[in-house]
Amino acid sequence: MRKLSLLLASLLFNLSLFTVNSANAQANTDSCRANFERLPNTTSNPLYATFKALPWHSNEKRPEIICWHFGDGSDTCINYDPTALDNYIVNHLYEHPGNYNICVRIRYQGGCIAEKCKLQTIGNPDSCHADFETSLIAGTPLGRRFTAIPWHNNNKKLYMVCWRFGDGTDTCIQYPPTYSGLYGVTHIYSAPGNYEVYVIIKYEGGCEATRCRVVQVGNADSCHADFERILLNSTADPLTVHLKAIPSHNHNKKPKTICWKFGDGKDTCINYPENYAGQYVVGHQYNHTGVYNVCVKIVYYGGCEATKCRLTVIGAQLMCSVRLFEMAPSATSLTRAFYIVPASPFPNNRPKRICWYFGDGTDTCVVVDFNSTTPSYSIIHTYPAPGVYKACVKVLFTNGCVAEDCKEVVIRSRTEICGGYQLDSLINPHTYLFKGFSIHNPNDHVVSYWWTFGDGSMGSGQQVTHTYAAPGEYRVCLLINTEKGCESRICNTVRVAGNVTSVLQLSPNPVVNILHAQFYSTHNEMMNIKIINSNGVVVRSYTRNAVIGLNNWDFVDVGSLTPGVYSFIVQSPNQFASAIFFKQ
Repeated sequence: MRKLSLLLASLLFNLSLFTVNSANAQANTDSCRANFERLPNTTSNPLYATFKALPWHSNEKRPEIICWHFGDGSDTCINYDPTALDNYIVNHLYEHPGNYNICVRIRYQGGCIAEKCKLQTIGNPDSCHADFETSLIAGTPLGRRFTAIPWHNNNKKLYMVCWRFGDGTDTCIQYPPTYSGLYGVTHIYSAPGNYEVYVIIKYEGGCEATRCRVVQVGNADSCHADFERILLNSTADPLTVHLKAIPSHNHNKKPKTICWKFGDGKDTCINYPENYAGQYVVGHQYNHTGVYNVCVKIVYYGGCEATKCRLTVIGAQLMCSVRLFEMAPSATSLTRAFYIVPASPFPNNRPKRICWYFGDGTDTCVVVDFNSTTPSYSIIHTYPAPGVYKACVKVLFTNGCVAEDCKEVVIRSRTEICGGYQLDSLINPHTYLFKGFSIHNPNDHVVSYWWTFGDGSMGSGQQVTHTYAAPGEYRVCLLINTEKGCESRICNTVRVAGNVTSVLQLSPNPVVNILHAQFYSTHNEMMNIKIINSNGVVVRSYTRNAVIGLNNWDFVDVGSLTPGVYSFIVQSPNQFASAIFFKQ
């Protein structure tokens, strides 16, 4: 019995020793990591790189072998004496700039192995862009001249420009390294229309860039549709409406079929003969008051189609509207104040509930206090980050009418600065001096200024001069590129005076629906017409054939313009005239 007790005690002791030794062995298990850093380049060669391995071992064991994979197909392994200290530095010379996946693999005393890979930029890698301009060919309405606009950060020359003209005909042009002219090509289309034109620019060294743009050739069919509500009898039933379609076709083709959707499930289509000279009016009887989405679709002779939809209030008791406005202390402020201006023709029809939608997923609804003499129509909201948000407000009035309005909220970043501007000054009647200015981060710098002068010619440099051959209005654009990828395109319009006398008169002014223009022309030629809003944005574009003498033109699609002041510009290679009109 005593021997059995001694044997059991011995087994328990040995078991405890095994447990302790196992714990100690687990505590002393090797673990290791690998990392590296890139040291500053002290040479004048941007393709020379110095890397330093950063070993780490849980038991402070030292590296025996460090292997480097430099990402360009050349590898190396270096043996180290684990008893001696070393800085574990290696140098490598690359043949070409670019982004390389660099790896370090470290084997330590005792056999622990670790590896680390990082993407590194060596030198100044190639980057490139492509763009093009198009211009008319005199006397050839279906002809266009295309001029490629190359850009390469390392100023490498292009060796090939490929064009896809959008009509199934493509071409590639090779250029010798010594070529210094314009990269232009002409193309004659077989029919007018809108064509998707591509330019592909291939540079020495392999960089390739593509740009696509839709180009209008000739005077292709284009059409619009609109409608208005007309009052035939002031004492009529408010549920009976009369709607008048407002067609518009650039070739004055007439409507063949006009289809109406009244928003209450009752639709109708009316066919018209090509010689119809009356008004395109339809009547409709609604069963209930409300707000209906009314649409008109106009199919013209020749096949052009256009549709216009608009929310229409049926029953005067439901009429209401709201406008949303925004206030901000700065363009970078995350905090924005919003306020509304509600409106209703009935004094007792006031906002009952206001729902705010800020565009960042946080919405709120507020019940208006009718007992307050000054009810709150404003709110303050703080956005989480810079960006572009769509803010909306929906207002419920006491009689059940619902009005809604939205606006785009733009919050700029304080750190990402990318922009620019241009200035121009008139040296003589046809010559301008242009200066470009870049706005970018302090650690960035400009690598190119590229100008297009709106007449098919181009230039480069921060300051350029250009002489125009003919009077008219020209769109001058500046493309600024910086080393860190900031790209800014700034366009302004210059007007070159001429010795022609053109007269332009607009009526009625202010205008509601149809604008009439009287233009005295000194040439028989095609005129380009633009309507530009107060922000400088082209909102309408037309072409009209002018004959020598007085020309009368009607523009029937200005009724959908927002109220405000607009510039009306008539231009050709030989004439230029402009006038101001007000839209009610």
